[in-house]
This record gives sequence, structure tokens and C-alpha cells, in this order.
Amino acid sequence: NPLRVTYVNQYHHSLCANPKLPLASEACLQDPKKPTKVCLRYSKYVFDQERVTYATAQARCEEDGLQTSWFHFIQGIENQKKGFHWTNSPCTIKAKVNPDGLVSIVYDIPGVTVHSNANIESRNFFKVYWSNGIYPKNDLDGDDGNSCGNGACTPLEEGGCLCSTSAFEGKVFNEMPTRAEDVLSNLYIGAYDPSSFDEGTYTIEEGDGVRAYLVDNEYSSNTVFEVTNAHGRTRLLKNSKQFVRIDGSGFSFRSAPSFMSILNEEASLRDARYEVDATIDHLLYHPNTAPFMATRLIQRFVTSNPTPDYVKTVATAFKTGKYDNFGSGKYGDLAATISAVLLEPDALSVVLDVDPFHGSIREPLLKTIAFMRSMELELITEKKVLELAYPFKNKIGQMAHSFDTVFSFFLPENIPTGKPGAAMLYSPEAMLVDMPKVTGLLNGLYSTIKNGISNCYYGFGDGRSVPCEEGDFNNAVAKLSFDTSAEDAAAVVSELSTLLTSGRISPKNKELIIDTYTSKLPDKAAALRIAQQLIVSTPEFHSFDTVKSSGETRESASTPPPSGVPYKAVIFLMLQGGADSFNMLVPHTCSPKDLYSEYKKVRGAVSMPLSSLLEIDASSSNQACTSFGMHPKLATAKQLYDDGDLVWFANAGVLTRPTNKDKYKSHTKAALFAHNSMKLYIQRLDPFKTDVETGALGRIADALQK
Repeated sequence: NPLRVTYVNQYHHSLCANPKLPLASEACLQDPKKPTKVCLRYSKYVFDQERVTYATAQARCEEDGLQTSWFHFIQGIENQKKGFHWTNSPCTIKAKVNPDGLVSIVYDIPGVTVHSNANIESRNFFKVYWSNGIYPKNDLDGDDGNSCGNGACTPLEEGGCLCSTSAFEGKVFNEMPTRAEDVLSNLYIGAYDPSSFDEGTYTIEEGDGVRAYLVDNEYSSNTVFEVTNAHGRTRLLKNSKQFVRIDGSGFSFRSAPSFMSILNEEASLRDARYEVDATIDHLLYHPNTAPFMATRLIQRFVTSNPTPDYVKTVATAFKTGKYDNFGSGKYGDLAATISAVLLEPDALSVVLDVDPFHGSIREPLLKTIAFMRSMELELITEKKVLELAYPFKNKIGQMAHSFDTVFSFFLPENIPTGKPGAAMLYSPEAMLVDMPKVTGLLNGLYSTIKNGISNCYYGFGDGRSVPCEEGDFNNAVAKLSFDTSAEDAAAVVSELSTLLTSGRISPKNKELIIDTYTSKLPDKAAALRIAQQLIVSTPEFHSFDTVKSSGETRESASTPPPSGVPYKAVIFLMLQGGADSFNMLVPHTCSPKDLYSEYKKVRGAVSMPLSSLLEIDASSSNQACTSFGMHPKLATAKQLYDDGDLVWFANAGVLTRPTNKDKYKSHTKAALFAHNSMKLYIQRLDPFKTDVETGALGRIADALQK
């Protein structure tokens, strides 16, 4: 039975509140006979905005010889004081249900302004768990509509249903549960630690892995159960189920947890921290976390495509905190997890090196650092820190702490093109393999071998590229100091192979390198340099696999003869990273609805000032605005638009079928709002292969003709 609470006068925001909870201050009616309802605070009140239950508010008013009431204003309180005050006016809490079963709270308080977080326009939808998975659905929202619960709710013009509700609480267990799992799977409301209450408040009963704290020696909704979950964490749970029923129907849902209160705004920072802690807890102990962490760690350390058994073993180590003799036995122990990653047979077996589904491509930066360490790079100047060309990632595609986007250098779910992609194999590092980066890496490695860290022949040193004599280290800040005691060519190449490829170089490649090394003798330094260059050119150096040669000669690509037929080409330019599209094209002059004001309200502090926008004409279109504004840094794009050489496609995305904002989730199978997925869909143009072997422009032309 919620009651209305409001600020110091009736013109301020009003909300509904549970009278059993301490949510508002008292407001005591001064003179019930006067048409203007003026209230006072309790004569003995001490604290501004003190929160009490409605029963306490009533008692305080009665002590002063007054009564609670709705009011026009409260005397003696400044208007800036925003604390809520109890009234005796009932109000109704309704649920706005969208097509996907998400719920938004609506406070129905006739004749007053309702807080924007809980009025009929609110779109603060949240997930709830409906009994049997069914809920009231508007017939406008799909073929499975049920007339908003067969008339129990009011259908909304824009879709969805508005439903009257009632809240209920009941006990779950009438006796001691037989297992801890029963408690964990049926109870969701936490409880205060019974030991914090006065002695004698609870009596204790012991069960099989369950301890019950009883009030008045009976099982009720006040009973608290103590259990230990699979992660070794003690849980205190209330023997209560709180649920919300849709009035006039059989629909109901479990009451959703709420951290942030719109009634208690000064506690928002504290409650936000609690909610963040709870979210982190939820993510850490989620059933998918262990296999997710296992897969990602295996990808980084061993292979891009781990087997299910390998993932299961590592995930088990993460959950139990033990792997052989490693680990503390606590959930999430990384010592146990990494031990499982590195010591499982999948990581150690040399047999798997020949499996084309095993292994991975080496990251450019790790290859570079591994090469420098193995070949014993040392500084030859007075500098104590090695300085590389800036920006170094422009040469090889990577540099520590220098990734271009929040998604790091590559995506773990990347599937490359070609045969690996056809086999649906993941290769995260393949995103960094393109001709400029491969050329930059090899140029740098060759230059380091021949001239040290310098600017010789596009080396890793700073400055413009200059020609240098091989073996000349005068321009270098560091050089390779590796030397070998091996005398014969085979031993030297074997040692280099061990250091740089873990001994994976194929016999055919090894034989080629040995012959080339021998041809440079007796100049042992020159022989070593050519052997190093050849090894860093092998596929074994650039991956964690052995390579099997087909023995076939690759055909040389020939340039097709020109047809002489004129044509036009469309260039599709895909910009990496992300763009704030809402600030690239902004509503400017619009009527009858002022869309710029709506934009400014929604975007808040990050909105673009109207005066800063580059206005473009849209009067010849059927848009709601006669002009739009482009971001001030898009001056060149504006000129192209004004010249008729550029057109904007707004609100474009990857959808399975035409839809709207209320139905998009159920209407499309695309992973919307995921940057990596949307980028992949756009790159593929036809992500679900509905029009195989067709071009984007051809499909656009077909659509325009229909």
C-alpha cells in the first residue's frame, strides 16, 4: 500500500514509497479547516531530511496534536531542501512492460509532477524474471501478442503495456532444506549477520551443510540460512521470496534487486560503489568466467584454438585454485591457472607442433623483443635506456602501451580470411599481419643484424633512413653481441634455430641456411649475420608451429590486360576505432519539434554548442530538420556536401529486418552495440550470407527499384 511522498511543496517532484521503510520525514497538518494545506515539521525534530517510517511520522504528528496529510507546502523549510515528506495520500505503482518483457516503474499520482525516473515517459527498463517466462504483450509487438494479458493491462500506442501491480512476500522453506544447493538456487535476498543482533533473537538449527537461524523457533520469512557455496564463500540468505503480481491476471515476476534509490539521492555515491562491488562479484564468480579466462590465457601463451579438454582443465584449476602442487586452493588462483596453461600436454607436446589446428602467430613486438634478447642486444653508447624509432608501432604494428583503441591491438575472436577462415580457426594476431607491417618488421630486423639499432635502411633507430655499409655500427645506439663457440655450420645454425624458433626450423630450410652460412666463410661475422637474416625470414620464426612445405612452386601473378571499357569504382573506406557519430551530424533547425534541444538534453556535457556547428542545408529532403550541423572539425566534409559530392546515411546499421527501437532486440540476430561485431558485419557487407556473391551497390540498386 504505497503512499505519496513529496518535497517541501506540491509543485515539486512526488514519488510513491513503501510506508514500512524509513524513506521520508513527517509533515504534520497545521489546520485541516483551511483550504491551503500548510504542514509543519515535528516540534522536536533535530535533523533536516531525517528519514522515518510512516508509522513514526504519524506518531510524531499525533504527539504534537496534529495529523499527517497531503499539503501545499511545509512552513519554515527553505525551497532548496530536497528531502521527501510523508503524506497520507495513496498512490499506485505500475509496471510498463516492453516487447521483450523488460519493466520500467511508473508512479501514478494524479494531479502532481512525478519524478522523471518514474513517470509514464520513463525508459529506464530493467530485466525481471517472469514466472514461466510469459508476460503481458501488446498485439502491436508481434504475432505472439496476448492483448496485454487479455485486457489486464492497458496497451500503449507506441507498443508495450501499462499494468497495475501488487507486491507480495512469502516464505520459501517450511522446514530445514536437505542440501545447501537448494538454498542457493531458491533464495536470492541477502540477510544481516544474525550475530549482530541481541542474544536470544535467533535460535539455531543445524542441517546437512545448512545452518538455520529461526525467530520464535519457526520457519518464516524472517528465517536466515547460512551455507557455503561451491567457491568456498559463506552466504547468509533470507527465507523470503518477494514477487510482483500483475493485477487481474496470472502474470508475476520476481522482485528485482535495486541498489540506487531515487528517494535517497545523497546516498547515490555509496550505493553506486555497492552496486559496482556486486557487479564485479557477479562477473568474477559467473559460471562463464573460468572457461572464458582459460581460453584467453591459453590463446596468449600457447595456441589460438585450444581443445575443449584443455580449456576444461585450465578452467577447473581457476575454480578450484589447485593444479598438481600449485595454487592456494582458493577460487581464481592464478598460480594454479597459469601452471595448468603451461604444463598441460597440449602446451608441452612436440607432436602437436605439426597439427595445423595448433599453435599461433607470434605478436610483432614479442618477436622483436625475443630476437633482441636471444641475440644479446647491448647498448654501445652512454645512454642507459634503449630509444627506438617513434612511433615504433608504425613500423611493426605494435608498441607497449600504445594501442590505437580500447580493444587493444587485436581481437581474440578474429577469424582471418583464406583457408584458416574457411576452417573457422581463430587467429587474433593475424589482424596485425599486412604488407606494410611485415615489411617494416623485416627491414628493422635486417638493419639490426647488419648495423645495430640505427636509422640504416629503415632500421629501428630514430631519424631518416640512410644507406650504410654492412657491419658498420657507427650510427648505432646498440648492437647484437651474440657469438657462438660452435665451429661447424650445422652446429651454429642449430643453436640459432633453438634460440630463435625453439628448434622448429624444417630440415629443408636448415639445409639452405647451412649452405648459405658456409658460403660466407671464412668471414665468420658475415656468415652469422646472413644466417640470422635467413632465420628471421622463415615462417617458423613468425609462428609457434612447424611448417610443412608442399614442394610446389607458387605461380606468379600476371597483370590482366586492360579491357578498354570505361568504368567507375566505389572505394569502401573503413576507419578503425570508433567515432562519436551523435556529434558528427547534429539536428540544427527543426520544427515543429525542437530536436536540437532534445539532443542537448540527452547528451548533456558532451553535446556540441549550436554556434560551433557547421550548418548544412537539408530543406530538399524529407527529414524533420531543414538543416543539420556538422562537427567543426569536419570542414572538408562540409565542403564536399555543399558541392554535392558527399551524402550522409544516418541511423544506418546491421539489421536482419526492418524494426523500431522497441522491437529491435527480438527482430534481429545481429550482435548490436558490440563494436567488434558491427565492424566485422560492415566489412563483410553480407554477414549472414543472405545474398552470396553479390555486391553492396547491386543490392542497394535492387532495393531502390522495389
